[in-house]
Amino acid sequence: MRLSDEQAFVQQEVRRFAKEEIEPVAVEYEQNGTYPIDIIEHAADIDLLAPGFDETHGGAGMDLVTELLINEELHRADPGIAESVTSATFGCESIVEHGTTEQIEKYVLPATRGEKVSGVAMTEPEAGSDFARIQTTAERDGDEYVLNGDKVFISNGSVADFLVVYARTSSPERAHEGITAFVVETETPGLETTPMEGHLGPATTDIAQVFLNDVRVSEDDRLGAEGRGFYHVMEFLDESRLGVAVAAVGAARGALEMLIDYVSERQVFGESVSEKQAVRHRVANLRARLAAARSLVYQTARECEDADEFDTERAAMAKLVATTLLEEVSSEAVQLHGGYGCFDEYRVETYFRFSKIPQIYEGTNEVMREVIGDSTFD
Repeated sequence: MRLSDEQAFVQQEVRRFAKEEIEPVAVEYEQNGTYPIDIIEHAADIDLLAPGFDETHGGAGMDLVTELLINEELHRADPGIAESVTSATFGCESIVEHGTTEQIEKYVLPATRGEKVSGVAMTEPEAGSDFARIQTTAERDGDEYVLNGDKVFISNGSVADFLVVYARTSSPERAHEGITAFVVETETPGLETTPMEGHLGPATTDIAQVFLNDVRVSEDDRLGAEGRGFYHVMEFLDESRLGVAVAAVGAARGALEMLIDYVSERQVFGESVSEKQAVRHRVANLRARLAAARSLVYQTARECEDADEFDTERAAMAKLVATTLLEEVSSEAVQLHGGYGCFDEYRVETYFRFSKIPQIYEGTNEVMREVIGDSTFD
């Protein structure tokens, strides 16, 4: 893929940052389950937390392709730390798009400076892919709303300073029309979080349950108009799915590079494992498919930029193809490392554990197939 001089420069700078700041501590942080707040702060110093935001919103004003290049390089270095870095401003996109000037100044700017961590509270025990069926409520009480409900699988849930919380403000016949978004500080009375321990995936990420018990927020904390929350999420998901796809591409690159390095050095029966035709062909297939997946992601990004809108079907295709391939690449990396592949010191097992996660969040791959199927047959 041909890059502009500026894009190539950014790519090299992020690669340098990853090599110096992430790779040396990746094993230690993973073993200790360290949330990488120090790396997040360093990333903020070089505009990596919200590169696509305008400068007035604390970003660097980068185009979508450059933003994806940053995401790819971070996940290539370590998927767990990369997830924490790229999600440190999760939810701020909606505040920038639908929030007030006061909300942007209060929440978005500190988050892009690495001073605050954000998150999004959407998923519920009985409402995952079927987001329109959420049961958390926000009842009007004068100039306040009272929020009640439970959220699960919330990224940054127990480390965030504020969350964009989606709740039901009405129950119309069309369920998706009754959902509203609120910006809620996690120290608000009645809001409690509990880390969800023992989850599949990197230990450097934070996943939590969020409990809302008579949480009072001001009308000024509402994000956009009442009943528009569902539409905010749908707008956001197309772009975020491209982000998931490129994260999978980056992680697949990292795992494949480790695989190639290992089989090139490993000796079996007096010769390098990389001399075995079966191994060479397996690696060749993975490289070719990874190149194709990467092209799909970036071609989709360029077309979306040219059209100034996101193609829902292509974003779904990119996520489906890239995340499915990541599981295969990381599985082969573990397999060809032999017994060593099962130990975190060799790192490929972290990529393998991560590989299921992007197949589930931002819409499961089953939902992606439905999106593609609807576009094909309807």
